[in-house]
Amino acid sequence: MPPSSGRIVRLCLSPSLPPAKSAHSVCYYAKLAFVRPLFFAFTAFIGAYFLFFRSPSFRSSSTNRFGEDYFAMSLPSAKGWHARAHMHPSSATFVPSRGKLVFAVLLNAPADPEGFTVALFRPDVAVDARGRILQVQPDDFAALADLAEQVNRLPETGSFMTAWRVAHDRTDQPIDRLFVPVPGGKEIKQTSVQGWHPEKKKLKTPVADYTELPAVLHKLLGDIKEARTDYQRGQEENKDLIDQIKALVQFE
Repeated sequence: MPPSSGRIVRLCLSPSLPPAKSAHSVCYYAKLAFVRPLFFAFTAFIGAYFLFFRSPSFRSSSTNRFGEDYFAMSLPSAKGWHARAHMHPSSATFVPSRGKLVFAVLLNAPADPEGFTVALFRPDVAVDARGRILQVQPDDFAALADLAEQVNRLPETGSFMTAWRVAHDRTDQPIDRLFVPVPGGKEIKQTSVQGWHPEKKKLKTPVADYTELPAVLHKLLGDIKEARTDYQRGQEENKDLIDQIKALVQFE
């Protein structure tokens, strides 16, 4: 009577009892039946790896996507900073200066073509869209300053106003213009985002290895927009101050 399949496996895999001569052929085919599917599966995996996972397009897109997702989780956050800030005790004597400027953000939009969003000055001052002079909490100030410094290290886009263009169906999107002084010099670098959206990040035109808006730029603008809370055009509380800040960054 031929041996059962369970007996064949035990016989062939036994570490102590070698199979009888009559069982050699049975063991051979049993091992072949066991190994062959593993061999073909391994070969298929290697082929798929080199054809798909190692392709330049996959490496570029996946590295960008997964790397940005991980990077976004490690970014400093200043969410809620505007609500935590309060009127600055030295607002009556505050004078904006380029030497203390951390960054300023202007807005070009159909409804507000020469808009102003916010400016940050050392050691703890923020001027919001209404022209109010606020004292920012230390942790929030440090987070905003850190994000702005990281944005300044992003690659050039080659576009007018160094614009990162988020893909939209409509073209008349607002442009947020970020101005950050370059350390050790008088230059102020401009980085713009056309069509910032809390959820949409895909770029209309890729920049270097980026197919989506960089996480640090998306995060910074999201936090900054809190400065436009309760803002209504034409009802600024200190328009002269806003004009002075605009002159600091638009000095050409």
